[in-house]
Amino acid sequence: MKLLLLYPPFCTPTAMPYSLAALKSNLNAALDLDIQCLDLNAYFHTLQFPTYYQNIQSAYQQGITAYGELLQQFENESRELYNKNHKQIIASQPPDHLQNLVHHIKEKKPNFIAISLVYNSQCFYTQALINALSTLNIPIIVGGPAVTTNLKKSAIYLKNEQELITYLQTQHIHAKPPATIALPPDFSDFHTQHYLSAKPIYPLKTTTTCFYKLCTFCTHYAKVPYAEYPIDTIIQTIQNHNIKYIYFIDDMISTKRLLHLASALKPLNVKWWVQLRPTKDLIPALSELHAAGLHTVCWGVESANQRILDLMKKGTHIQDIPSVLSTSHTTGIKNMVYIMFGFPTETKEEVMSSFDFLTEQKDNIDLICSSIFGLQQGSTIYDNPAQYQISNINEKKRTVLDPKITYNISSGLTTEQTKKIRHRHMHRLNAINKVPKVFDYLKEQMLLFE
Repeated sequence: MKLLLLYPPFCTPTAMPYSLAALKSNLNAALDLDIQCLDLNAYFHTLQFPTYYQNIQSAYQQGITAYGELLQQFENESRELYNKNHKQIIASQPPDHLQNLVHHIKEKKPNFIAISLVYNSQCFYTQALINALSTLNIPIIVGGPAVTTNLKKSAIYLKNEQELITYLQTQHIHAKPPATIALPPDFSDFHTQHYLSAKPIYPLKTTTTCFYKLCTFCTHYAKVPYAEYPIDTIIQTIQNHNIKYIYFIDDMISTKRLLHLASALKPLNVKWWVQLRPTKDLIPALSELHAAGLHTVCWGVESANQRILDLMKKGTHIQDIPSVLSTSHTTGIKNMVYIMFGFPTETKEEVMSSFDFLTEQKDNIDLICSSIFGLQQGSTIYDNPAQYQISNINEKKRTVLDPKITYNISSGLTTEQTKKIRHRHMHRLNAINKVPKVFDYLKEQMLLFE
């Protein structure tokens, strides 16, 4: 019996999907079943954009400017293609390369198909795949954080890995004795030449979820207990695949955990990227982390106003952030900065204070990753709207995606007002950036340049 794990189009194909690699490893340990991963997203892009793959190495040799220009051109062209395909799917027309991808699936002769959805943009092509694969008369399972209500109606929806294991056991798949150790994710089914990156960059995860879990706007962390994966397992993964560049996809890692991780990583001569809050307890650790290969940090600064930071429950203090950024920069670490505009009740003056703060810190910042606040179902703000001056939350139905959330706000800037301010002052952010702006979307690519 064979299970085929699919990663559907569309998202930018610069790194292998961690979700499939981890799922394959854990399912192999639990079930007597032939399991194979198929990254249809990467395969689609090799069919559609061969020239970019052919030119990626030469652009890299020319330096960061040429490399950034190639990736930006790809990003512009691919986004247009994604939009075109989404419209085709909404109109019940087949998307590009659908028959090629379906043929690729059929060649594997699966008895079960499971599709992992990480991004909303993958929902469209997934719907087309489900429709096209229905003739196979085999179970099609969907799971992951981006599964929509419509997809749950079109396939078998299972919430997590354990539900998938239980379901497969009901299909007469025999269980194996429980594993006694954590297993490393298995990337062996993926082809490095299918990824639009000059060198392979591997996504790895060190914990089950965020240890902090308090940011009021966030829905990324899973509602599961926090647990840390054994560092030996992480090291084994690196050694199994000869990994040199690591993109740690944890929402956040504690300082204590970072230092333990750094101690294990240092002998391996690897470069790594992480996301952190700019808290002062990190300042004395940064030199040691850099010596162990820490190349880039994406700092969750979010705002330069303490009132807003407190509403976000970031647990950070604006007076500490300059020292964190300065120490990190002086140590030799690249600083990317997350900044969010338009948080509920935020005023124009508070937004402008963030622009001023970023300008003041320009020497310590390599790239700014700005966003506009959006209300997310399941966040603390969504569950307690009155505390943030939010009312009249409504959901506008969409064809493929889940409903779009709209709301009214009685204090502070509206979303449209915030967008106008950011657009008017975007030149100030662009003037600070020292690396190509496209790295905002392809953050892991920072690892390839000093």
